[in-house]
Amino acid sequence: IDFITNILEIKELPGAYPHKVGLHLSCHGQRGLHQANESEMTPVRDGQLRRLLAGLDGIELTELDRNDECCGFGGTFCVSEAAISGRMGHDRVQDHLRNGTQVLTGGDMSCLMHLQGIVRRQQLPIKVLHAAEILNGMV
Repeated sequence: IDFITNILEIKELPGAYPHKVGLHLSCHGQRGLHQANESEMTPVRDGQLRRLLAGLDGIELTELDRNDECCGFGGTFCVSEAAISGRMGHDRVQDHLRNGTQVLTGGDMSCLMHLQGIVRRQQLPIKVLHAAEILNGMV
């Protein structure tokens, strides 16, 4: 995402994705790579990935109750604090469900694997895809 928006300076990609999409902003992407604004910081930055997705025809981006909350994966945190990690992931997925997300996406594969595991175990009606799959039209 950083390469597409900052190096290639692509502001919009052509295409359509007529689904209600919930965007998971990873902690590393927000705070480490500055790809989106975290709620505790100012000035507000528009998220690179949100901007690219919003340019697709027919897409509806879900407004979450807590859009920048951690999913609980956090590398070894999910092993050393499995119960807390699972609960945090469950809370993230529930936020998406409450707000009508059909497709949950993001740019961090570890977060998406964690969230997809929760979705599959609970047999929830949400599809989990990496943002590159949507932006590349691979779905």
